[in-house]
Amino acid sequence: MTSLSAPRTVAPTGTATSGTGPRTAALAAVLIVSAALPFIFLPMEQSWGHLAFHLVGAPVCVVAIILLAGIRRISTSKAVRVLTWIPTVTFAGWCIGHLGEMAVVLSHGGAHADEHVFEHPVHSFFATIAIPSWLGSVATTLVLLVTIGILALVRARVRAWARR
Repeated sequence: MTSLSAPRTVAPTGTATSGTGPRTAALAAVLIVSAALPFIFLPMEQSWGHLAFHLVGAPVCVVAIILLAGIRRISTSKAVRVLTWIPTVTFAGWCIGHLGEMAVVLSHGGAHADEHVFEHPVHSFFATIAIPSWLGSVATTLVLLVTIGILALVRARVRAWARR
């Protein structure tokens, strides 16, 4: 008797890359922008550089939070779903820091605020939230992206092995 063999299928292995590719690429771009943002705007001699930093930084944080929620929602990996929460919290902290600092800068002259705004107690308070949150968001997003990449490689190896 002859039988037709069904094509071999590979069961999901619980990795991160089922449809997360575009979101992961966008998150990598957000990581690059997030890491570079303070180094671009804060050293500027112009008074508007500080305000521009916060005007650009807050939306970057919101985009990152949306991307992380999307990755968490469609990921098949429990590790990735759990790991997305850490940068989500740090980006939220950084966003709160941006908004608080921006409110102080806007209330003290906006683009024409002098350097004394850095010494304002409210600005200092929000900076103590923003700076560690920025460092945490960059570091934890990098860890998340490396994890997603490793899981993608593992998934590719499993697929290649299953085809043999």
